[in-house]
Amino acid sequence: MAFGGMTFSGTEGAYANSARLAAIKRVQGMHERKNRKQIQAMVGVNPATTPWCGAAAAYAVRKAGGTPVAGANKASSWLKFGTAVPVKAARQGDVVVLRTKRGYHVTLFGGWADKGRFTGCGGNQSNRFQCSSYRVASIKAVRR
Repeated sequence: MAFGGMTFSGTEGAYANSARLAAIKRVQGMHERKNRKQIQAMVGVNPATTPWCGAAAAYAVRKAGGTPVAGANKASSWLKFGTAVPVKAARQGDVVVLRTKRGYHVTLFGGWADKGRFTGCGGNQSNRFQCSSYRVASIKAVRR
């Protein structure tokens, strides 16, 4: 596929990344309780009873024309998605897997923020689709 003078194969490259991020931003603000039925129809799990960050990432990948990783509902499964990218090379729409006190979380890279932080856009972030600030030090992997 050609985009802006560059050629990409499959769902790799800047086009897929921007399409993934755009998919999340289009539904930003939807809350897991107030919009439970709509979110469940989109991601395939009940967001009020199931951790759904992985399902939200899978939704974004599908919306961009890609294929989610096997076991996509589990955040740690995203460690096997696509190709590993150095943290410093992260670009908008890359899949970011974070290590948290509770386990793993997956989000899409939205951009760099101040003081060792970045913006991640995804689902199950304060019980909704939204862009949130995270510590760069919590990044386990960046995948493209």
